[in-house]
Amino acid sequence: CTPLAAAARGGNAALSPIGSPATSAAAAAKEERRRQITLRVEQLVEELFTLHDLNHNGVLEEVELIKLNHKIAMLHYGKDADKQAVTEKFRTLFRAELDKDGQPVPYPKFRGYMFKVLDGLDRSKAAQELILEQFVEEAKSGRLAFHCHSFQSTTDEPFRAMIEPLPAGAR
Repeated sequence: CTPLAAAARGGNAALSPIGSPATSAAAAAKEERRRQITLRVEQLVEELFTLHDLNHNGVLEEVELIKLNHKIAMLHYGKDADKQAVTEKFRTLFRAELDKDGQPVPYPKFRGYMFKVLDGLDRSKAAQELILEQFVEEAKSGRLAFHCHSFQSTTDEPFRAMIEPLPAGAR
């Protein structure tokens, strides 16, 4: 006899007792999934920072943000993408959100900014995970573009030798 059938016949069986093993297991599984997503979001933000740190010095420089976004813009819009507009957009962003003087910023500053952006886009951690996966893939593609002859420029030279196609752990 199911609890629903017993209750319908006037029995004392509860429909869904709070604290039952099934309820506790479901809550624990949900909490574990939430913890895993939160951890994954943290890992993706760190990976995104690593992908932007083109010269591997442990900080994000304004020029790194600009150069990587030049490549991403070229991938989206072609070789004739408006690089000056990209430069202005990301210089303004860097100085407004990361450092007003354009000085390099460490990971915690980047992390804080990214969570502000993510929370502005969607407060769901599951959605933030998907958004970050897209950002990471675009950054990987941008890095690869440094090695694509048709996308190279003379101003890439200081970075190209230091940018392996993908950093270890970002594959």
